[in-house]
Amino acid sequence: MPAQFRVEEEVMEFYDPRNGWKPIAQKTEVRYCPLTGRTSRLVPTVGFRVQPPDYRAVVEQTKAAGCPFCSEHVEQVTPKFPAKVCPSGRLRQGEAVLFPNLFPYGQHSSVIRLTDRHYVPLNEFTEEMLRDGFQLAIQYLHTLRRIDPGSTYLSVNWNYMPVAGASVVHPHIQALATPHPSNYQREMETAAKAFLKEHGIAYFDWLMEEERRLDQRWIAESDTIAWMHAFAPLGQIDVVGICKAVSDLAHVSDRLIVQLCRDLRVILSYLHDQGFGGLNLAWYLPVGSPPGMSAHVRIIARTNLGLIGTSEYNYLNALHQEPVCLKKPEETAGEMKKRFEADRS
Repeated sequence: MPAQFRVEEEVMEFYDPRNGWKPIAQKTEVRYCPLTGRTSRLVPTVGFRVQPPDYRAVVEQTKAAGCPFCSEHVEQVTPKFPAKVCPSGRLRQGEAVLFPNLFPYGQHSSVIRLTDRHYVPLNEFTEEMLRDGFQLAIQYLHTLRRIDPGSTYLSVNWNYMPVAGASVVHPHIQALATPHPSNYQREMETAAKAFLKEHGIAYFDWLMEEERRLDQRWIAESDTIAWMHAFAPLGQIDVVGICKAVSDLAHVSDRLIVQLCRDLRVILSYLHDQGFGGLNLAWYLPVGSPPGMSAHVRIIARTNLGLIGTSEYNYLNALHQEPVCLKKPEETAGEMKKRFEADRS
């Protein structure tokens, strides 16, 4: 077998004051990513209690303060591209508007305002909203490939709401092209190349085959994209979408974008019903078909925990670079699988 889903179990014993000081054994799973070997800790015994956020006050405050992405302001306060990138300064499709990031993360950094609506709950995003935004992002990245072929590390990204790092409530995504890979992009490319050389199969093809066969974390698939929950999650919920036969930006079709946005609507609705207040999304888009690589999406659900709004991001995440997950991936995958089956029935 090329790889395995490795789990190491740790057990701590103590006397529990919650149950008459009876002895208890609490288990922690250390899960290893089959590709990179990076670990995540699964602590299901803590109890998974999401505090659904109430955004009403912040939505009203940011609207009244003059949101820069609202239709009455977007033309006056958002920047414009030079003519070599976009002759009209900005790109538009439907209600979506693409413009430069005023605080760029890299050599080519854009923001795509998705809709005229100032605030959209996770369960109210439409396929059209998402499609217009993602199609603009791909159009922008194609333009950058022509004018700057050296920026080969491409991604489409989303911080939804402040809990996930969004500084603007108004729904927006970002497209990024840079000559320097992120740690994730570099690590995945290196590991995928080594996996292909050692096992004679691309990691993403193997992962689809194994997860489909095991049917423990498998969620859904179409002719363009396969969805599963990560075995070693990067967050509380970590949904992975593998784009089939897409190893270069040039392979991204409108059919894939349409299916991606249709599936995203199901995932976002599930996260809303689970009480999550935000998410981070990254769509990694290889250039030049690096050995063993495939375009793929990762969606991390974000939340605060408990009565005092405790951040889920603690010392293990920040300083040990080891994510902590409080709910079994297999349980989440089973719930989400039912959502997809109902949506497609």
